[in-house]
Amino acid sequence: MRRVGVALAALLVLTGCAREAAGERPQGAPSPTASGTSDARSGLLGALADVSGGGPAAAYLEYGEPAWWRRFGGSGDGRRWLPAVGSGLGSLAHAAAALPKATGMTPEAGKRAIAIGVPPKQAFRFDGGVDAGAVRTKLAALGAKPDRLGGRDGFSLASDGEMDLSRTIVPGVTNQLNKVVVTDTMVATASATGPLAAVMGSGPSLADSPDHAAVAACLGDVAAATIMAPSEQGSVTLYGVGLRRPAGLADRAVNIICVLPSASAATEVEQSLTTRLTPTASTHNGGAYGDYAAEITHDRVPADGRTVLRAVLTLNDKTDVLFVNRLLYQGELEALSGLSR
Repeated sequence: MRRVGVALAALLVLTGCAREAAGERPQGAPSPTASGTSDARSGLLGALADVSGGGPAAAYLEYGEPAWWRRFGGSGDGRRWLPAVGSGLGSLAHAAAALPKATGMTPEAGKRAIAIGVPPKQAFRFDGGVDAGAVRTKLAALGAKPDRLGGRDGFSLASDGEMDLSRTIVPGVTNQLNKVVVTDTMVATASATGPLAAVMGSGPSLADSPDHAAVAACLGDVAAATIMAPSEQGSVTLYGVGLRRPAGLADRAVNIICVLPSASAATEVEQSLTTRLTPTASTHNGGAYGDYAAEITHDRVPADGRTVLRAVLTLNDKTDVLFVNRLLYQGELEALSGLSR
């Protein structure tokens, strides 16, 4: 299966299943970041630094700050931001509301969520908001066995890659919880031991990849992001999309698209992107991009000897705040950058 097709399935699950927020905060009040800072190293770039660069994250990495989004958009006008709560949860987004009761895991309470890879090599990591005792107790009740995983003590619910359809932990969860490591500050899960070790970090990190670091620098201060390799290597090396962190509930959502072209195709890709992604240009499904984004600007971002092409979309009030994710997952961004779907 093509990577874009797999990621699209994950997006349809994610955006179709945003849950109701539990907490409230005063309307119109800005929220601090989950870590108390918007420093890039503690955000997206920090996530890249904490996962392995040579594993499945190189093909696909999804990042989010669930607790921050839940506090920020938990009531009133802020509810339009709620789709971002699921960012970073990958294919577990649809099951997130049921996971606490079944497993003790509370991904939506985490300061940070990371999903890497595509099936069957996928893994997930939730930092913060962990009740380690509850997770261990519930995993044992589910039949999980103690195991040594990625150099850490963990639990195995099934063998690497196994999909036991006779055991339903949470509807829709297949093999994402085969392997689990839980600490006082983190829960990591995966379909197999290799991806699990990768999401916990082993060897050179993804931040050590100049290509991924350049795309992260281009995206800037985002509290929801995806970095993905194209379905076929060629004129584009990496795609990145993100939702810029808003300062207040009344802010317009700002989406970021970053495209890292190969050096030989940079001019061609830039011309395609800047002429096809404009307010007056037609979308794949009809209508104009201006129906979704009031303003679209383009620039170049130099980083690590590379030039990343960036588009900044200021969305209309009723547009899905993860609009550019749809463009990425449905392959429309590939078409905009001159690649056939």
